[in-house]
Formats: sequence, C-alpha cells, structure tokens
Amino acid sequence: MAVMDMSCLYSTVKNISGGSMVFGFLPPHGRELANNEEYTVFGDIRMLIGSNAGAEASTRRRSQLAFEAALEAGYLEVLNTPAPIAYDATTEEPKMIKVDNGAIVIADPCWHDSVA
Repeated sequence: MAVMDMSCLYSTVKNISGGSMVFGFLPPHGRELANNEEYTVFGDIRMLIGSNAGAEASTRRRSQLAFEAALEAGYLEVLNTPAPIAYDATTEEPKMIKVDNGAIVIADPCWHDSVA
C-alpha cells in the first residue's frame, strides 16, 4: 500500500529562543522543546491553541495569550500551517493557495502529488 503525502494538513512550530523551553500551550498538554527543535501537529496550530473544549474559557484564553507572547518575544516561530483549500468548480478538483518564491499560487493539494 502506498503512503499518501498528507504534510500540507499539518502545522509546524520551532523553538528559536536559544535554549530549551516549555511551551505549556502546545497541544495536547504542553511540550518542552530543545533549542531549534520543531514540533508538528495535525491541523492549524492557531485553531488548536486554546481550543480544548473541556477547558474553561479563561484557560483557553491564557493559552492563546501565551502563544502570542512566545511569538512576540522571539521564542517560537510558526514555520507552516495548512494552506486554505478551495474547490475549483471548472476542474471539479480541490486546490490549495500557496506561496512560491514570494508569489501566491494555486496548486494541487499534497495528497494529489503523492505517488500511488
């Protein structure tokens, strides 16, 4: 069975703080990352931060604020999130909006590029 490429459905963040740090807001229950270590999760990291349905609203908000603070302080960098998927009514296929060398382009989703 061929393995399909699903990489475009994931988000990746990187610890750029210069040392090991605990990022308590990373799903599902926080994560310690070494300097320059990357962490990948399924879905859009911005939506996952603080989206725990079982958590109280104040806890979810604290997670969102901590995520923003880590970005502003230069401790964490978002390397990628899933690109938007749109349906092309003419070709009747899904397409993704991506950036290539600074230009916005329309491309096939990653799973279309997979070798079956």
